Amino acid sequence: MKFFTAFLLIFSATIAFANTEGKSNISYSMAGLEAGFKWSSMDADSAGSDKQSIGYQIGASGTFDIATNFAIKSGLFYNERPFKVSDTVVVGSDITGKITYFDIPVLLMFKFEDYAGVYFGPSISIKMSDEISVGSLTNIKDTVVPLTIGGQFKFAPNLGVNVFFEAVSGQLADGLKNSRAVGANLLVTFD
Repeated sequence: MKFFTAFLLIFSATIAFANTEGKSNISYSMAGLEAGFKWSSMDADSAGSDKQSIGYQIGASGTFDIATNFAIKSGLFYNERPFKVSDTVVVGSDITGKITYFDIPVLLMFKFEDYAGVYFGPSISIKMSDEISVGSLTNIKDTVVPLTIGGQFKFAPNLGVNVFFEAVSGQLADGLKNSRAVGANLLVTFD
């Protein structure tokens, strides 16, 4: 149900971006849908070793021009932050899990062209759900603020790519901290 609600919010935001043409003084570009994957890892206090896991991200985004060559990239995303660690009790087994968030990025973008730029900034991440293969997660932070650096460009009139690195510093839950991820999203634009 939460995923369906997230999809409806993202779809509504995308339609709102697409329908502003000719009705507003807001200058925007690259409004559209993004979907992709990322390689994530977290530090676990009791782990023998931390391993990478694949998480998914889907959402709507757009860049809003604030000055010549500068814009704010924002949107709404369903974002998974998975983890995998070696179990120190049962040798050879892994403990896996993920914490899922709604992310609202507020990123400053330097635009080379209307269709390409690099960006940096924070996001507000609000927890949706969590899961773990063994036991349960406790004291999960309801809100975290990841920092993201990345770049996006269009390679066709309505297609582009967004590549990024994100880091969440500090505690996400008891025993889990410092989430890091490298990812790539396919961007389908409506402008």
